[in-house]
Amino acid sequence: MALLLDTSTLPEQDRADAVRTALSSQLQPVAVSVAEPARARISHWQLGPGVQLIHNVAGPHRLTCTSRHLHSGTPERLSLGLPVSGAVRMRHRDMPFGDRVGELQLTDLTSPYDFHVEDVSVVEAVFVDYDRLGLPVEAVRGAVPRLAASPMYELLRRHLLQLPGALEKLQPGTATALLGASTVELVRALIASVSAPDGPWLRDVSAGTLFTRLTAYIARHQREPDLGATRLAAEHGVSVRAVYAAFAERGEQLSEWVISGRLRGAHRELAESPAATVASIAQSWGFANARHFARRFRAEYGISPTEWQRGR
Repeated sequence: MALLLDTSTLPEQDRADAVRTALSSQLQPVAVSVAEPARARISHWQLGPGVQLIHNVAGPHRLTCTSRHLHSGTPERLSLGLPVSGAVRMRHRDMPFGDRVGELQLTDLTSPYDFHVEDVSVVEAVFVDYDRLGLPVEAVRGAVPRLAASPMYELLRRHLLQLPGALEKLQPGTATALLGASTVELVRALIASVSAPDGPWLRDVSAGTLFTRLTAYIARHQREPDLGATRLAAEHGVSVRAVYAAFAERGEQLSEWVISGRLRGAHRELAESPAATVASIAQSWGFANARHFARRFRAEYGISPTEWQRGR
């Protein structure tokens, strides 16, 4: 977690400008008005490329994005927010300017909106780049007024509520990135659940998420020695060729992805298990050949497994 702003550490005369700067830098070109006395504590988590979470405890302020703020350089992203407490009003596309506390708010940040915090409030929001989401802007805009009808609505509400607490307990790394990828998948599914089932983009999205689904599966099963293209294809209902293609499209190789994950796991376990043999740890992480494991370990970390385990 990064603490972007805590106004309690600033002189009173500097607080309003600090809040305006912090909010505008995290969003896009937008008009920010802050009521005195300015107050905010803004926390930020990066959950992988194009995905971030903001937790904002702040006093009265207003964010207004009009057509004059939007231009070709505007970041193309959406937000899925949840005003947890306080007094928050939102106007966006076909939604009336009403109280939004406790309600999920899907916002297409490439179109105008008006977000008004009228009292000290707690707001959480996930921001996802459209490139990472893999959905057309029209699909998101169409989902905005229908969001509450989704059978996934409560699931996403709980997810946002629990996300900061879970992230506080995680070390930055693979688990955080996978949690970010899972969050993107949930947001994508939420939008798909209130969209026309015969939309052509739904078929495109299904194909585009294969890499995410494959890598998540690998992370859960990477200790198992038979983890390869044949098993992945069978588990996900696709051809072996499609599995290899999903990695190639990202500039990755399946075998190297699996080995890298196993090496990270063995690297961690060697440090935590000084009494275990290197061979047993290598085998437990899917390496059938101890010499091959030692060679790949040294190439990755510049030290032998034995030296690393002994703390040298």
